[in-house]
Amino acid sequence: MSDITQPEQKSKKSIGTWFRNLRTVSKFRLILFGIAVLVAPFAIYAGLDEPNQAKAGDCMAGQSTSDLRMVECTDAAAEWKVLGRLEGKSEADHNDTVCAAYPETEASFYEDGRRFRKGYILCLGAAAK
Repeated sequence: MSDITQPEQKSKKSIGTWFRNLRTVSKFRLILFGIAVLVAPFAIYAGLDEPNQAKAGDCMAGQSTSDLRMVECTDAAAEWKVLGRLEGKSEADHNDTVCAAYPETEASFYEDGRRFRKGYILCLGAAAK
């Protein structure tokens, strides 16, 4: 006769059982975290690139591409007014004559396209103060 015993097998808990055993506050936090993980990339993609949202007539503030942002035209920080938006442009198109249709242009801003699309150019003039 042998004294061989089989190791005890742990019962596998399903994720549903694990979730049901959590406290209500923990469930709430877990659900909020899940929503944040799913929504954050879309919010970042859509909201951080403010020049991407700019159209003719909008006002902007900032002196470099990294700090250019949209502001209300009545805001004291408004430095630029978008005179025109030129879609379907490449970096090669971004030259001194690209905004010739807008004679009040003092500066221009080029943003590279995403996902194999061409970019756009904003023709900027001084904001009226």
